[in-house]
Amino acid sequence: MNSSTEQTLDTIEAMRRQEEHHSSCVTDYLSEIPKIATTSLDTPVDASCRSIMGKWCNEIADFCNYKRETVAIAMNCLDRFMATPSGQEILLDRNLYQLAAMTALYSSVKIHEMEAMDPNLVSRLSRGVHTTAAVEAMEVKMLNAIQWRVNPPTAMSFTRMIINNLVSNHLLSPCKKETIIDITRIQIELTVNEYDFSTFNGSSIAFACMLNAIESCSDDGMFLANFETTIGKTLLVDEECIQNLRLAIYELMNGDDTSIRQKLLNKNSSTTNKDLSSADVITTRRNKNGAHSSPRTVVISCVAHP
Repeated sequence: MNSSTEQTLDTIEAMRRQEEHHSSCVTDYLSEIPKIATTSLDTPVDASCRSIMGKWCNEIADFCNYKRETVAIAMNCLDRFMATPSGQEILLDRNLYQLAAMTALYSSVKIHEMEAMDPNLVSRLSRGVHTTAAVEAMEVKMLNAIQWRVNPPTAMSFTRMIINNLVSNHLLSPCKKETIIDITRIQIELTVNEYDFSTFNGSSIAFACMLNAIESCSDDGMFLANFETTIGKTLLVDEECIQNLRLAIYELMNGDDTSIRQKLLNKNSSTTNKDLSSADVITTRRNKNGAHSSPRTVVISCVAHP
């Protein structure tokens, strides 16, 4: 084993330790809503709210030329915040949840992009529902709740590290590597918006997506088997968990989200059986600056109309 490979393995091990600190905080927090409610609920936050805000964040990222990886970090921060005592109260108020999601993107952009978002812009994107002061106050509340852990290793960071540094060019050509990374990226970006994938480590998501990508564009069964065994040991993953993830991601790619929850039930004994909520259909609008306004469907229980 050469020094470069050893360094890569050390880096991956450090990333795995780091993600344990981040991901271990993410629980199935939506299942806690009945326990934390003190009065009858009207329209608490559900999986569709998260999906809508995730898609909106991606639209903003594409419009502003931000990385989709920044959105993944924002959603990770949002999920960890929702799992804290400070975040749980927000689960009862879609208006505050919208603010928290927008603030998570605002904070992630500030840290991971070259150019920050102006808090005034965030306020305008909310159609004036949330003030600049509210955005800044929510940011402080969120950062304190997640202990300022705002740089989690992402699924794509694991993917790049593994494909580019652990797979030699005589096994996969640079062109084939790029294809596998691209196919993996497409799958990862889809999982970011789905609540049922939020409690999985980024390394597990990355590994499942890489296996799907390799299987889809390579006829070399021996390489796939060796890759699965070697990288599985490197990432310390559970084989059954990865197989369930792979199937669920295939279902997601095929647009059949009705069976995703069933595919993931065997993740661990603490997983609860709840139905997936289908996302509301939304129509996006642009404000006078050309940016997408935040969807109103998170705040009210109807479809936004143009």
